[in-house]
Amino acid sequence: MKKKSVDYIYCLGDMIGIGPFSNEVLNSLFELNNIEMITGNHDEAVLSLLNNEPYPESRINVILHHKWIANKLNKEYIPKLKKLPRILNPTICEQNLHLIHYPMKQSLYGVHISKDPFDFTGVPSPEHFYELDGLDNISLICFGHDHNSHQFVSKGKLFYNTGSLGCFNEAFARYGIIDINKRGINIMQQYVPYEFHTYVDEIRKTNIPRKEIIIALYE
Repeated sequence: MKKKSVDYIYCLGDMIGIGPFSNEVLNSLFELNNIEMITGNHDEAVLSLLNNEPYPESRINVILHHKWIANKLNKEYIPKLKKLPRILNPTICEQNLHLIHYPMKQSLYGVHISKDPFDFTGVPSPEHFYELDGLDNISLICFGHDHNSHQFVSKGKLFYNTGSLGCFNEAFARYGIIDINKRGINIMQQYVPYEFHTYVDEIRKTNIPRKEIIIALYE
């Protein structure tokens, strides 16, 4: 991204909570000057533990994993994570964007993570996203959560998910470059090779709970 001189970087949540390298990920992100981040369901679930707040009952099988993450998390990152919003709505070249970990109805925007607000919309599809409200003046909705990549139009709105940057069973990290001007929006999907097997081998050396399930994401 630095080599391509992008103007803004937006990270759409789940920076922590899957895998043992949360501190390394956050260090890489927080050192950037041109980045904005939002929270995802894993970030918010870990923060609920750190804040002694209700934890989502539907994720109870993940709680030992999230407790491990919470205990290992560098203390300097906790207040920074707590300050992150759930939604960003930037305007670039007169194009209005809606950035959220996963699209949801307006009534769920402020619902606590213990109530699973990211789980009510259904799988990514034009049909499921057609019922979303509050997007009348929005040109592009960018989201994450689902690990697969998506690009489609629903109700005249363009929806885009790069696919998970990690949690991908090929030796590439994915992100998207979005070129925006007054004439429109052009999306360019990016694939960056990395030392895939070295990374998976490092996961195998850790004692993180649910390690086998995490490794299965890559295999």
